[in-house]
Amino acid sequence: MAPGSNLRIVVDGDSTKVYRRGDRVTGRVILATEEKQDITSLRLAFMGTVTTRTTRPFYMTGNEADATKSRRDYEERITLFNFEQELLPRCTLAPKKDSWIFDFRFPDCTTPKYSRWQYGPKYCKDPHPLPPSFRTYTNNPGGQATVAYFLKAHLGRSGSKHPLKIYEMLPYHPTPYDPSLEARVVPRVLYAQTWKPLAEGRKSIDKAFSKLSRRTTMSNNNPRIVPTIHFPERTTPGQHIPILLSLVNSHNPFNVDVNSQAQCELDSVTVSIGTHTTSMCGQPATQPEDAMSKYITCVSKPDMKQPIAFGEQVKLTNDFRLIDDVECVPSFKTYTITRRYDLTVVVGVKYEGRKSEIRCTMALEILPRLPRELGRSIPDTNDAEFEPLPLYEPREPSKELAPDYYSIYSLANTPSISSATSLVHTSSGDSSVASGSSKPTTMLKEVAMDECPVYSP
Repeated sequence: MAPGSNLRIVVDGDSTKVYRRGDRVTGRVILATEEKQDITSLRLAFMGTVTTRTTRPFYMTGNEADATKSRRDYEERITLFNFEQELLPRCTLAPKKDSWIFDFRFPDCTTPKYSRWQYGPKYCKDPHPLPPSFRTYTNNPGGQATVAYFLKAHLGRSGSKHPLKIYEMLPYHPTPYDPSLEARVVPRVLYAQTWKPLAEGRKSIDKAFSKLSRRTTMSNNNPRIVPTIHFPERTTPGQHIPILLSLVNSHNPFNVDVNSQAQCELDSVTVSIGTHTTSMCGQPATQPEDAMSKYITCVSKPDMKQPIAFGEQVKLTNDFRLIDDVECVPSFKTYTITRRYDLTVVVGVKYEGRKSEIRCTMALEILPRLPRELGRSIPDTNDAEFEPLPLYEPREPSKELAPDYYSIYSLANTPSISSATSLVHTSSGDSSVASGSSKPTTMLKEVAMDECPVYSP
């Protein structure tokens, strides 16, 4: 803070507000001076920037080598947009307090256009939608990737080499262009994972003999199973992610005489989501990249033993959703930072005691979460299928459980000394009766107050 001056940025509205595409940013810039000062300029900038940092081992031979510096620093700063407003030109300010009103709006897309000849082919050449506010650390020492939106007030004073700069951060989250509450499922036929369960035990000479004799093996007793995974290519936080499996017997695609053929059995299901972040900085000749990958197992179901009929779709997930909070960053790609996700499904299948594993990895695009002010919510899931709870198994009573009520009540009917020494606590303005006997409330109402034993100290 410069001596004798106080510079502040006050933004209208809630300080925890998350801005979206097209939102207005209004407020005031307040400058209070305690003494007469010569001001060169006072500017306010509304900016969005992408900053990447990383380090690499520093190798140098000869006399120029610096033993104290073992790593070389790389940093790059890209401007997404920059709107400036000059609040005060060169002048002399008297000791007083002034304020200026500002009004900005978040743009739909980035404004600068970079040439790939200058920055390399991995940069986005054309303007694109604004990425969300983002910050993460890479695996390399000093590595960091940040997307930030902020207001910056710049105050220049005559005779001072260091201007006064004040920042006000503005969290931003994009708005989906086509909000939808239902995920669209697409099929992927896994021909490369076609399974012939009864052909696993056959010898090579038997296979060659069957081909030479031209004997057909297309029968219901010798299936050729082709799996198909049905999954959504994009989803929204809080939205159900349906994943389905269907098996087709290519020897009997129309399911003729299905009663005579054995069924497959769903043995296990594992679903995991992979997060991949790429951070790049430097010029085309030296572009160090930091790539980070993280995998989280979301669904794990062993020993399911669920029959699967050929040609029918089986649900692998029930009420499988991403958490709708700030931690769920949508997929985005900007100039130097990329965030993407993938979905991996591993399914264990059995057929007449033989096991096979179906594995499929698909790209998953996570869209921005729906804004709550739109009034749209996730549909009611009362009719949705949930995982069944385990069956109730009664256990034997133990000493830790409460005693039987009827046994205590039967003992209370017999006269005892404890019933005569019951306590009643009285106080002015309010009174309550507490009896040591275990009689029900209905029986206590039949007893007159003068019959109740009262303890007199």
